[in-house]
Amino acid sequence: MKTPPRIIVLSLAALTVVALGVGMIAAHDDPGTRKGYHQGKGGVLTIEARHRPQAPGFTGSGLDGKPLSLSAYKGKAVLVNGWASWCGPCRAETPLLVKTHKKLRSRGVVVLGLDQDNSAANGRAFASEFHMSYPSLVDSDGKQALKLPQGILNAQGLPFTFAIDPRGKVAAASSGPLDEAKIDALVKAAQAGTAPAGHGS
Repeated sequence: MKTPPRIIVLSLAALTVVALGVGMIAAHDDPGTRKGYHQGKGGVLTIEARHRPQAPGFTGSGLDGKPLSLSAYKGKAVLVNGWASWCGPCRAETPLLVKTHKKLRSRGVVVLGLDQDNSAANGRAFASEFHMSYPSLVDSDGKQALKLPQGILNAQGLPFTFAIDPRGKVAAASSGPLDEAKIDALVKAAQAGTAPAGHGS
């Protein structure tokens, strides 16, 4: 049985609309297409001050079982690092984050971990092994990471890091393992956290 020509035309039109819609969604989610978002050659996404989204309201328990929230760091530049004990690249980058935290915390730059381990015990063992001098929020179910604004980074893979400026806005992000150059770029973006005069927040 032949399909009537009119139905074929309507079907093609519908497929075209769907394809265009998917293309528009993909473009909207691509950080490179967002106003004020700049993807650097080193893989660090930076966001102009007036275009920065509000940081998520991370709150929960730390590896020590005590309440921990991102709001406790208000007025500071924060590097939030997603990690897990089973993640090889996380093990490689953690000494750099420990060094950064120790070096810069007196200047208002701190590190906050986001532990994706299924077991808090594994997370505590990892923190002890690497002498992590900064706290980590337990996020075994990944719900905290899901609070990230769209188009910032892929929080489904580890490690990931994003920088929050002193105003509580997301200033930069990096998917994948860090090196010193990436950390420097994240810190600089977070420290440049005040919008120029005449611009909105």
